[in-house]
Amino acid sequence: MTRPLLLRPRSLTRAATSLAAAGSLLLTGALSAPTADAADSVKPSGGAFVIKGAGYGHGHGMSQYGAYGAAKKGLSWEEILDFYYPGTTLKTMSSKTTIKVWVTADDDNNVRVMPAAGLKVYDSNDHVLTLPTGTQYRSWRIKRSGSGYRLSWKNADGVYTTYRTSLDTTTWHVATKGKLVKLRMPDGSTREYRGTIQAVKRGAGVRSVNKVKLEDYVRGVVPSEMPTSWAADAVRAQAVAARSYAIRTRDFTSYSGYDICDTTACQVYRGKASTSSGGTRTVRETSGGNAATKATAGTIVTYGGQVALTQFASSNGGAMSNGGYPYLAQKDDPYDGVVKSQAWSRKITAKAVARAYPSVGTVKELKITKRDGSGRWGGRVITIKIVGSKKTLSVTGSGFQSKFGMRSSLYTVTS
Repeated sequence: MTRPLLLRPRSLTRAATSLAAAGSLLLTGALSAPTADAADSVKPSGGAFVIKGAGYGHGHGMSQYGAYGAAKKGLSWEEILDFYYPGTTLKTMSSKTTIKVWVTADDDNNVRVMPAAGLKVYDSNDHVLTLPTGTQYRSWRIKRSGSGYRLSWKNADGVYTTYRTSLDTTTWHVATKGKLVKLRMPDGSTREYRGTIQAVKRGAGVRSVNKVKLEDYVRGVVPSEMPTSWAADAVRAQAVAARSYAIRTRDFTSYSGYDICDTTACQVYRGKASTSSGGTRTVRETSGGNAATKATAGTIVTYGGQVALTQFASSNGGAMSNGGYPYLAQKDDPYDGVVKSQAWSRKITAKAVARAYPSVGTVKELKITKRDGSGRWGGRVITIKIVGSKKTLSVTGSGFQSKFGMRSSLYTVTS
């Protein structure tokens, strides 16, 4: 989930867009009365259009700012989940449930780990190799070798030496006595992961996969997706949504060797802690996130006997959008603006629109022609027409949003 502000919760890429295109964000204050609605045409004034909008993300499911507002209004985490995922039922997973997370930033096709007490490598047939300790062993590396792997260690001079092993060619796993593996990243930093690290074959290389207990995974996700200093019931609702989203992804996808990734393409997960190449250690887990995980231990959201797709985003601007499931329905959200206004404004020049859609020629007008009917101005923009000197082009509201880095498709056009 994306975020420019310190206290902005992270919304999954299933959610918000980047802020990289033309125009600049203006004030985020109260919205004025709408001056353009579906079927209204707006001409540029001074060569520009002003887009006024609300929310940050796709608007499906739980608004994170809305959850915070609901908690401020006295709703429990169960009531918050019931509001954002109506018709669902809460169930409890086994405490032994695990999940496999692809560490996407470890992209150099090998697995490097730091020495530790009881460090061992074992294959999927339970052949175990306990690695030696000593100051000469600065790190260990697993690389592909033919159909299997090669294990080597690095000395103080940075030279790697092969370490002979009788492990077979099945997936290799790395574990420690303390159940915490320090994974060396390509940029020289180190990440600490609970559970084990697996070297999963990927073409001629390997990908690093963290196999971890579900509850430890949630402890790592929650602080990355929502400020855990927020109201406790909001953070607890986030913990349940994150846990459910992970299990839903695991059960309804078929990735090779892993269940879920660790970025905004899935949901953000950074493990327990990280240490920069300069030696600064940052603990990623927080007391608030740990408390929320413990208070909701194992709880997931279900619908019709299956794990629900618990989508969430930073803000829905006061109206939830249709996410394609009965429990991801359109409706007004009275809690989204309780903590702070989610209004935003962006100025876009007619020339910038022409550069984005060159086939239209000189841009004469913008005309919103269809909305989804939920929220202010008649709802999120479904289609918008760009009227130019050469042609008129109809594009999706979300496509237009993406072109100009707007926070959501809930917007209107003024001049």
